Amino acid sequence: MAHTFNAKPIASRRSGLVGEIALSLLRWMRRLRIVPEPRERRRAHRVLLATPVFVYGWLRGEPFSEMTDTLNVSAIGGALILSANAIPEQTLIVTNEQSNGELACRVTRAARTQDGRTVIGFEFLHVSPTFWQVDFVSSLQDVLQSRPR
Repeated sequence: MAHTFNAKPIASRRSGLVGEIALSLLRWMRRLRIVPEPRERRRAHRVLLATPVFVYGWLRGEPFSEMTDTLNVSAIGGALILSANAIPEQTLIVTNEQSNGELACRVTRAARTQDGRTVIGFEFLHVSPTFWQVDFVSSLQDVLQSRPR
């Protein structure tokens, strides 16, 4: 017989006062470093950057294209909002309008907004740390140095 593991946070598994107490205890234990903070799952440091991009691809057998701006970028991809209904695993071409660079990418996450647009996370099919013209190493060092110890 297969066992399943319920990975939901404690507070969502327990309702009411018990869940609140469990969540408070977990926060207290993390402050005392009894329980470690959850690890960062991102593979690359992100930088908030609104860069104009031209995006094109295919949806339901029809080509689409649109101009938009990035929400954030990293050495391996970024995030942006599209009016098209992009889906995970879909291949798109992103053109950086500032450098005229063009790269193929894969949609990794997609979420619909209340106004019907789609926020997508994407990764480049071929790593290009200079595509955004951002020095990610220096940006990461600035963030690490500004964190309270």
